[in-house]
Amino acid sequence: MRIPRNVVERVRDTSDILSIVQDYVRLKKAGSNYLGLCPFHREKTPSFNVSPANGFFKCFGCGKGGDTITFVMEIERLEFVDAIRWLADRAGIEIPKTEEGKKAYDKRESVYEALRFASEYYVGKLNDPASGAQAREYLLGRALTEKTISRFSVGYAPDSWDGLIKAAEKAHIKLETLKKAGLVIERQDGKGYYDRFRERIMFPIQSHVGKFVGFGGRLLADNPKAPKYLNSPETEVYHKSTVLYGLFQSKRMARQEASILLVEGYTDVLALDQAGIGSAACCGTALTLQQVGLLGRYAKEIRLLYDADRAGAAATERAIDVVLQGGVAASVVSLPEGEDPDSFVREKGADAFRLHLKTATKDWVDAFFLASLSDNGFGTLHKKRQAISKVAQRIAYMKDDILRKMYVQKASQLFAISERDMAYEITRQASSNQAQQQPSQTLREENASAAPVNFDAISESEKTLLQLMLEEGAPMIKYILGNMAYDEFQEGPSQRLVDLLIETHEAHGDEVQSAFRSGKANADEITQQLIVDILMPRHEISKGWGAKKINVPRLNEKSKRIAEDCMMRVKGAVVKREIQRVRHEMMNAPEGSEDRGRLQKKYLNQKRYLLRINNRKLFED
Repeated sequence: MRIPRNVVERVRDTSDILSIVQDYVRLKKAGSNYLGLCPFHREKTPSFNVSPANGFFKCFGCGKGGDTITFVMEIERLEFVDAIRWLADRAGIEIPKTEEGKKAYDKRESVYEALRFASEYYVGKLNDPASGAQAREYLLGRALTEKTISRFSVGYAPDSWDGLIKAAEKAHIKLETLKKAGLVIERQDGKGYYDRFRERIMFPIQSHVGKFVGFGGRLLADNPKAPKYLNSPETEVYHKSTVLYGLFQSKRMARQEASILLVEGYTDVLALDQAGIGSAACCGTALTLQQVGLLGRYAKEIRLLYDADRAGAAATERAIDVVLQGGVAASVVSLPEGEDPDSFVREKGADAFRLHLKTATKDWVDAFFLASLSDNGFGTLHKKRQAISKVAQRIAYMKDDILRKMYVQKASQLFAISERDMAYEITRQASSNQAQQQPSQTLREENASAAPVNFDAISESEKTLLQLMLEEGAPMIKYILGNMAYDEFQEGPSQRLVDLLIETHEAHGDEVQSAFRSGKANADEITQQLIVDILMPRHEISKGWGAKKINVPRLNEKSKRIAEDCMMRVKGAVVKREIQRVRHEMMNAPEGSEDRGRLQKKYLNQKRYLLRINNRKLFED
């Protein structure tokens, strides 16, 4: 649903980039800007800058930059419209909707509201001494702290057929909405509904942006007639194949570590989070490509940590295929027989688990080879041949040529065959993989954020001219573009920014600067990146220089003179390139020909023009 432009502008104006970034990054003041470690790549030396005055952020390490909306899109992996909604919710700004869209939106939001209400209801019942004593005893007995229980909004559904229904009725939540949210079940006789979850520890399932979408309920008392775990059914807001339990809580950690553990159970996620280790779990389904694509937004590597039993081993093998098809690196963490992450952390502690991670994490190909050996997978040559084909199939999923070559070398050493034979088998497998690779490639393209553009090809003089026009607005735009030809600016982002400056000046007159600051200038993504690159200085002048009476002229002190110097350099560079081109054509033209004479005349004119530029004759009144 399209959001009106004036609302977008209001959201942009209201959103303070400093306060938003500080929710994710620890910043320190550095001159007029703020500095911290980049949340988008791993670094030890801070290179991530935030400029409150301009409303921009810029990392000089990985190159990412933009305004508040761009930051939210990147950090939360949201589309533009969703980022605006996120910021609007934060600022308390209501987004108007069309009547048709409003109805659909309201229906969906009413389901989210019902799920949020249910979570609060279950949490309340857990904290109620009368109803939640046994459930709390169970959770604390698993060494879960109050902080962890609260962080994941763990609750309890009491042994009541209509407790949630009655509470929802008092809160004016319709029974029909509870049904759409998967919270109630219709009676067999068709005379009413009853609560789906009863006498269960409740684990709310949240989307990666924090919305409650469903529940997983663990039976508190043994009951052979009821399943130990009961999950929400598929609804309009809950699709098991696209959601991961715990990702909302662990995504920031995953981005910092560039990896995430994938485990099997809800309590595994809680125990690991309590130990300071980020993880996520599938919600009652095998791992899907959609889930891998979601994890790939935050982590470059997925570490598979399934239970140490035959079922866990089989699940690991299936998951490796899906992870590699999704274009993400895969590794495997093994646990001692009979252990799971929850029991390991409870019995041996967080430090022991972290140490185990360092020693027990193996690349997928090593893990596969060792598992096959221990299971007598190479008992016959036929079985070994099958294993080679399986590894080749997985390597064939990889797009990175260097990574492929490294895996060819490793696999050929493990299986004691030549690299040539291994490479041939990979090529053979690639064609059969093609049908599977296609959706994963589309998935990667949909989830990939735009890579930062390198603007080093634009000269510093040209960037200074663009900066002067951005900072000083209408008077400088008129002066510079009155003396510079459009094609003297470099093709690409530079000329696109000039187009935008002209367009914004025509639309807003002398209010050009405020139009750019408020987002009214309609900059595309690459142009926006260039604006940030120009306006976000890497270094600031030290205050100590002033104390030592070292005079450093600023851009706005002698802006006209600086503009003239830069125009002279840019024009000079353009003319020099033209002189070289004409000279080359002239030397190749036949002696005494008409073309040779025309080129000689053009060559001399260009030389005279260059002399005028160097003597600053172009800027004389």
